Amino acid sequence: MLETWAGKILHCGPVGAGHTMKLLNQFLAMSYGAVFSEALTIGAKAGISPQTFDSVIRGSRMDSGFYQTFFQYVLERDRNAHRFTLANAGKDIRYVAALADALNVKAGVAHAVSDLYTSALDQGEGEKFVPELSDIVAARHQLSLF
Repeated sequence: MLETWAGKILHCGPVGAGHTMKLLNQFLAMSYGAVFSEALTIGAKAGISPQTFDSVIRGSRMDSGFYQTFFQYVLERDRNAHRFTLANAGKDIRYVAALADALNVKAGVAHAVSDLYTSALDQGEGEKFVPELSDIVAARHQLSLF
């Protein structure tokens, strides 16, 4: 039955390990979204356009499927390229931070990423998609990336 919906099925360990692994995957993804958003804003402040940023990163070791769909929004304004809402991203990263706390792991990065998504949600941006975080972060610094 799982094969009908899943492209890849892996046993991750005891009960709950699959859910934990899903959260860890989301932690990586939402962290990339936060890092890309802040890097674009820092770059824009320094005079580096998103197009220049992309020309350096695309095809390098930092390129990935996540990067490509994120930048399809940044460069082409294609909202449908990466359809995962900030509300869902915020929920997942809060769960990661809470899991780390429950395991007594000092997870400063998880909490920082959670704080960034929470601040976007507090602005009422929950229905926007993750790549739109780049616009939200830039706007906080009176910048537009496009």
